[in-house]
Amino acid sequence: MIHLFGEGNRTASARIAALLESRWLLAAAGVAIVALGAALALWLQPQPHSDWGYYWDAAGKPEWYQRGGLSLWLLAALKATGMSPWVAASVLNAVAVAVLLLVMHASDTTKGHLLTWLVAAYLFLIAPFIGIVQLDMIAAAQLALGAWMVVSPPKSWPRAASLGVAIALFAMGVSTKPQYALIAWGMTGLFAIAWLLLRRRSNPSALLLMAVLFAGSVAGFAVDLGMRSFSGRTESIRTSSAVTLYGGLLVSSDGKGCGYWKPEATEAAISDLGRPLHEAVVDRLRDKPATHWLSIMECKLPQIVSPPSYALYWLMESPNVRAEREAHPARANIELQYRRVAFVEYRVYALIAWAILLATIIVAVHLWRRGEPLVALFGVLWMLAFWGVHLVFEIQGRYFLGMFLLLPLWCALMLRTQRGR
Repeated sequence: MIHLFGEGNRTASARIAALLESRWLLAAAGVAIVALGAALALWLQPQPHSDWGYYWDAAGKPEWYQRGGLSLWLLAALKATGMSPWVAASVLNAVAVAVLLLVMHASDTTKGHLLTWLVAAYLFLIAPFIGIVQLDMIAAAQLALGAWMVVSPPKSWPRAASLGVAIALFAMGVSTKPQYALIAWGMTGLFAIAWLLLRRRSNPSALLLMAVLFAGSVAGFAVDLGMRSFSGRTESIRTSSAVTLYGGLLVSSDGKGCGYWKPEATEAAISDLGRPLHEAVVDRLRDKPATHWLSIMECKLPQIVSPPSYALYWLMESPNVRAEREAHPARANIELQYRRVAFVEYRVYALIAWAILLATIIVAVHLWRRGEPLVALFGVLWMLAFWGVHLVFEIQGRYFLGMFLLLPLWCALMLRTQRGR
């Protein structure tokens, strides 16, 4: 058996573990992930759609800014070279894959780099997402690199410089995905409660990481607001945030599709624009009994704890890809094969997602038993913050990308702090 925390004799399983720790094998896996995503993109050449159609149009045009944060300028730089959308997306997301795997390899001290391979497996499953003009993967990579700069920075760097870079990276990620601000703030509250209860056994590295993450989240949210203000679209944050709240809870039903966006959410958010948001929310909550809101949360819970796969869906639902599918003479057979592949994707996605959650719990128990309760809770609180936020706000499978990609990293970094490395 390959031991997760590096104990045991050098047997055949240890030799396998040594092979899995090889940077060349991991590099080959990274190349395979990017090659699969790029090949799918080359084959289908998906057009930007949904929020990402806006990203592509607004990249390089600050006067159009509504969302996308600082990473929108990364997309703008690639767009300025004349790249087509799917090529620019593939390049940007290839960088994200490389950063995530490199940071994991540098941080992971488990036998066989098992946590790193969980990230690689997850990235392989979302390879169809690589050719889509989205900023989710690069935002997660920015947070990953920022966390590494806090816990395990280059030894030649002054401490203040590494922390400054970490805050900047967190700010980039949060400005790109304001969802991370909600997660960071919710996690900070949970962390503060844990610290008050466990402060006699607190770990300085965990406290520092939490403080820098919080500072970066505030800075990132401020950057997003500043960019909206520059473009004259400050009110858009009210509308977009309200829509996720209305769709996730206030106008959601407790039946099929509970918690997902629907047109009524946008209509309700717009109809309440003339009122302070907190008043509108309180009034809507008062309209129905608490049992109604609890029933919606209960309905959403299974897809929060085990969210659906999403990568293949967003690729296949690109407007040009969908149009070609629908116009193909063998449409019925193509749709059948698509559903079969999607079914397998969902099953494997659920397996990897639960493996990541299980690994988080195993690491937490290990650290708790070693007398590091605050460190043990770091990854668990990240997970709970995601779940708590999405009990209230809109849900989608892709909204949990950052939870699953970063959970193994939090575990790896917490193990490093426990070992004093």
